[in-house]
Amino acid sequence: MDSLYFEEGFSIRLNNDTDPLFLLIDYSSRSYPMNMANQHYHDFYEIFVTLEDDAAHLVNGRYLQLHKGDIIFLRPQILHMSIYPKRNSTQKRLVINFNFGDAVPGLEYQIGKIKALFESDEPILRLSPEHLSRLIKRLNSIFAAGKEKESGWQLEVFSLFMLFLLDTARMGRHNLYSEENRPGLPDLKMYAITEYIDTHYMEPLSLREIAEKFAISPFYLSHQFSKVVGMSFVSYVQKVRIRYALQMLSYTGARIHEVISECGFASSSQFNRTFTAFCSMSPSDFRKLSSIDRDIVISSLDPEKSEVVPSAFPPRYKTVQRKRKDDRGMKLGIIASVLSPSDPSVLKEQLKLLDVDTIFLDVPRCFQSIPSYTALSDRKLSDLASASLDISIIGVSGINLASSDSEEHEKAMEECLSALSAASALHVPYLGILPGKGGYELFSSSIKELVKAAGDVSIAVLPFLESAVDGLKGAERLVSDNPSVSIILDPVALLHDERENTFSFFEEVFSLIGDRIVALLLRDSLEGHAMNIGKGIMAKTYPRISALLSKGIPLIRAGLESASIADDLLYIKKTFF
Repeated sequence: MDSLYFEEGFSIRLNNDTDPLFLLIDYSSRSYPMNMANQHYHDFYEIFVTLEDDAAHLVNGRYLQLHKGDIIFLRPQILHMSIYPKRNSTQKRLVINFNFGDAVPGLEYQIGKIKALFESDEPILRLSPEHLSRLIKRLNSIFAAGKEKESGWQLEVFSLFMLFLLDTARMGRHNLYSEENRPGLPDLKMYAITEYIDTHYMEPLSLREIAEKFAISPFYLSHQFSKVVGMSFVSYVQKVRIRYALQMLSYTGARIHEVISECGFASSSQFNRTFTAFCSMSPSDFRKLSSIDRDIVISSLDPEKSEVVPSAFPPRYKTVQRKRKDDRGMKLGIIASVLSPSDPSVLKEQLKLLDVDTIFLDVPRCFQSIPSYTALSDRKLSDLASASLDISIIGVSGINLASSDSEEHEKAMEECLSALSAASALHVPYLGILPGKGGYELFSSSIKELVKAAGDVSIAVLPFLESAVDGLKGAERLVSDNPSVSIILDPVALLHDERENTFSFFEEVFSLIGDRIVALLLRDSLEGHAMNIGKGIMAKTYPRISALLSKGIPLIRAGLESASIADDLLYIKKTFF
């Protein structure tokens, strides 16, 4: 292949893809960061000539390993995408798209033989250097004709291309291709799942249902999908649906409600929110654009070069930091203990000065005069009630609920039951329990006992890494085992250090436990020290996490230091509300 003429960015084009006769030959390079965009399809034929070693193609969910010089044939309407190995340099490839109709009078049989290349179960041609050199000469002659553009060059190019197709069909008997399964091949099941999503996007697609269909656990699917595909399960489903929505909005007269139904969206609000996140405009605004501008929008969102036909390619997920247009009933809160108040009345004044709506109140941590909930007297409880504080969550330590020491466990249960009584007396909707280390089974059984005693107060658990409810996996297991238990989400507490794509991980969180989250803790840290949330590692991620929340829940600033309270709250109000 080293003798093949190649010029980066050069292309030869005859007509448009909607014309009866269409040909586009594209000389370009791609790189690993573009790996695993959505599969795409189109109404014309494609020939992909591999110019690098160790490339691959995904065809209808099937992973095909390619060698330098391999030629892959892709028929119309087949889902496919190229996959690039992880290298520092870009990789060259030659892509040929074409159509010339189904009928050429008198030559139907011969044309059918050429098109049969695209119908094979093994649509890859691998030739010896001797046989490959003949095809390279044909391609070089096409390149030269397209470069020189002498009078009648279009007819010359098309004639030479037909000769290339004829030689290619004749070379079929010399095909050396055999399927390979190399060690370290990405998880083939994940590719099969992407193909399923691409062909069933109009149906309800939950992570749990897909996991069951493919006989794997939801947790494994969530994490392995992100690892192999490069985005979360939820993001991939959204991208596929938006791709088809863009095509319907741009190339059909379908009404918005028809697009929503045909593309698998549950509601107009979900569709509008997802569409805006991908395209930076509303569906109605997109449709008001000229056809050229719509094509530009679609083209700009795809990492696969889209000179061919923008409608054929899916949009690439565009990161858009969105400010909230309404608060959807959300309240701004803080962990009350950071204020170190002397009594409830002082706490109320402090909250008023900070313009804070609600609090997460762990009574013993907040007031030094109250060592535990079991020591909370009726008088002090009355003082708390008289202050008329807006308390979203009463917090309590459950560090010993998983303890195998019976005495420690009994004390922990007594403390939690006392906290439940306090929450009920103060009309607080949730008791938030922080689990400690220990066995999950014992902790879960303790939670079941507390649920029975909870009455009008709901139990919520704050999972974190290396606790009895260990991160996302533990949280998913807990809510599965305890249908009435809710989750207080502290994103940083769930995030493993090795996570490479923070937001994709949080999309996984919401796909698994999103409907059970009742509060979002906003916390940031650097080298163990709390810091201004607008300057930390999560400054850009929190607003996007917030946008995934489906209902009005309190946003509670946690882990901050007193010196940064005012700045933090100002940033949160500006960003989230």
